[in-house]
Amino acid sequence: WKLAIENYCESYHLPWIHPGLNTYSRLEDHIAVNDYPLWSGQISTVYQQTRDKNDNTLADFTNIPPKWLGTAEYFSLFPNVLLGMHRDHALAVILLPQGPERTLERGALYFAKASMSDAYQELRTINNDLWTTILNEDVGVVEGMQKGRHARGFDGGTFSPVMDIATLVFHDWAESTFNEYYKDD
Repeated sequence: WKLAIENYCESYHLPWIHPGLNTYSRLEDHIAVNDYPLWSGQISTVYQQTRDKNDNTLADFTNIPPKWLGTAEYFSLFPNVLLGMHRDHALAVILLPQGPERTLERGALYFAKASMSDAYQELRTINNDLWTTILNEDVGVVEGMQKGRHARGFDGGTFSPVMDIATLVFHDWAESTFNEYYKDD
């Protein structure tokens, strides 16, 4: 589960792991954010709504601030929730550890009430399929990172103070939580 959180916190894997997504939400369009010790993640400064063949979009949530019209937020709520907030839908994924090397992901999409009518069914399906593709593209990467942890030469890795801010916040939270839980009385 920790590797899934790390993967979600950073955006520099977009060009290689999510080439489709990277055509409209590029690495350079993301900014690391955090509210230590509660969450960390990234903001995309160029959110584009899903469109159907007639150029229709999902309905926006009501009373949203203007900043949401072109941005989206993707953050990890510690210890095991991934959230994606958009003008027209929200994504929530809970990571359910099943053991040291196995985690299940359970996700849900939430739409504005106006988008729940039959007229929006195709757009909801397109949006669901998009997120299914994106999340499935991450599975092999996270599994590969897990396998790499067993390599004799693995030294813990090197993190960038520029590219890995959100991941480093998560690591600090995990370490302090572990130390607090296992401290000697």
